[in-house]
Amino acid sequence: MRLTEAQIAEYDEKGYLFFPSLFSPAEIAGLRAALPGLLARSGPEVVPEEADASRAKIVFGVHQFDEGFRRLTLHPRLLVPTEQILRSEVCIYQARLNPKAGFSGGGWGWHQDFNQWQRFDGMQKPDALMVAVFLDDVDACNAPLMVIPGSHKHGHVPVPDAMELGLETVREMAEAGGVEALMGPAGSVAFLSCILAHGSTGNLSPWPRCLFYVNYNSVENRELTKPRDPYRCGMDFTPLRPLADGCLLPGFSAR
Repeated sequence: MRLTEAQIAEYDEKGYLFFPSLFSPAEIAGLRAALPGLLARSGPEVVPEEADASRAKIVFGVHQFDEGFRRLTLHPRLLVPTEQILRSEVCIYQARLNPKAGFSGGGWGWHQDFNQWQRFDGMQKPDALMVAVFLDDVDACNAPLMVIPGSHKHGHVPVPDAMELGLETVREMAEAGGVEALMGPAGSVAFLSCILAHGSTGNLSPWPRCLFYVNYNSVENRELTKPRDPYRCGMDFTPLRPLADGCLLPGFSAR
């Protein structure tokens, strides 16, 4: 999949692109089947929910220990548009599952991901892209990801000691650009600037909402002055090469 010039211009204006059903149910099925085991992990790569430590809030690095998610990070429908948007070859900075269990998944305050990457890994430039793959159907009830269109034009708003943006900053951004909720079936994909303001509420519905984020970095963006563990901060700047388009389907062989 290649983006058109109009789609690239839309990304540059809004700070994100959204493609409902970019992957088919058959392509998503294997990834969904792996979720119970991945969300049951208990290693250092797992961040538990504050209100219920038996549930995972984040699982980092799943592409490093699950073949299906490794293939997903190399899928041409993700890699090719990412390279077009960043105008660069890319590597993986970070990949993670963000689940929200029914009735219990916690929310995320308004933030820019780059702020955390600079705080914790010393990334100096926001030459990176967040790609969110829906692993569940997402609607207005199960805590959709919300974005503020055009908020990336404010640049990085530093918050040295916290993740969340100040409320007045969020108000200013939202009054200028509005707020959009990203909703669609499993297999939908969003390409998001790492300085786009976004957040989500807690999940009050009985239906789970799990997103997989793969955060791609330009291979030229190498200045990470205090990198964390490899499952949080990738330091392999070898350019990624896409697999075949059918790499998520049963029976695929890379050979």
